Amino acid sequence: MTIRKNENWGSTVARPENLVICKSDADASQLVTECRVQKRAFPAIAISKSNLARTLGSSGANTNAPTMHATPFDLIEIVFIDSLNKEQTVLALGYGLLRKSWWRGEIMATMNTSFIGDWDCAPRSHPNDGKFDLMTVNAEMNLTQRLIASRRLRLATHLPHPQISVKQLTSFDADCFSKPDLYVDGHRFSGIKHCKFRLVADALTLYW
Repeated sequence: MTIRKNENWGSTVARPENLVICKSDADASQLVTECRVQKRAFPAIAISKSNLARTLGSSGANTNAPTMHATPFDLIEIVFIDSLNKEQTVLALGYGLLRKSWWRGEIMATMNTSFIGDWDCAPRSHPNDGKFDLMTVNAEMNLTQRLIASRRLRLATHLPHPQISVKQLTSFDADCFSKPDLYVDGHRFSGIKHCKFRLVADALTLYW
């Protein structure tokens, strides 16, 4: 069930006996990707240090608590052609980012939550609203404007901007003519030739 931002989200439940604890969003992304490749069901997952948790006003799961907050999460399925012409599929919990550099060229990020590191890139994004936010930085944006925007990203005051667009989608197909690198919750894949993003609604439940 998708929800709107600022609505009550999730429920309090007993700590699952089979709970799998991941150290980071990147580790959780790798785990659910492995489950998808091996055609296994997703386990109950808690993340001890997580940018996703900032949506809940915390830094990560309280993994020793007898009761936990269970929240359904959308995932972003990313299918891409890598530098060796091999097709790969990965699942993102937080974001999938395409860029050659922060300081030049086009930047595209599909956001399931607001944050990439300390940057609040898509302040209206929410992880279970049935859509991802696509943020695009125009290739023509100059270095001075990028430096100004980078200073404002921590406070999410970089928007609105005539060369930065944000829109909500459930799928997106990027041609990747410049062969950018792909970053998925911190994991890097180099020299991407083509990339497709698709939202998978209510894909798993996370415990906090």
